[in-house]
Amino acid sequence: MDTEKSKVSVSVDRDIYSLEAIYDAAYNFLEKVYVFLKKGEENSIEVQLKSKEKAGEEELMQIAGEFLNELVNTSLRISISKENKMIREYIVSTALIGASRDLQEQVGKKENERKEEKEEGEEDPLGIAVPWEEKNKGKKQEE
Repeated sequence: MDTEKSKVSVSVDRDIYSLEAIYDAAYNFLEKVYVFLKKGEENSIEVQLKSKEKAGEEELMQIAGEFLNELVNTSLRISISKENKMIREYIVSTALIGASRDLQEQVGKKENERKEEKEEGEEDPLGIAVPWEEKNKGKKQEE
């Protein structure tokens, strides 16, 4: 801890916390402090937290404690996310398949309505319901 520079260091054991969790926790602290990461001894990462304002020993200890709590929080979120991955994928795929079926049904209904209208002799004053080939069938032969 360096109260003159308003900086505190925390050593994080990589056997306990993943690099992803360390980055996530550091990201969540960017508004409060400047975060510096560097390789520590053996399998650890040294996280230096520098207050954006002048801070005393008590404030620096509070920042370090909050960071460690955030590290536990992010580790738990990542763990739960990995455990629930298959469930999330199943829910999303089921929703997409259902939406696809609904869309297919709607398109089918619209096509049936158009066919029924055409069979009932609905007028087409602009001639837009007639395919181009039918409209221009005899023109090539006449030329």
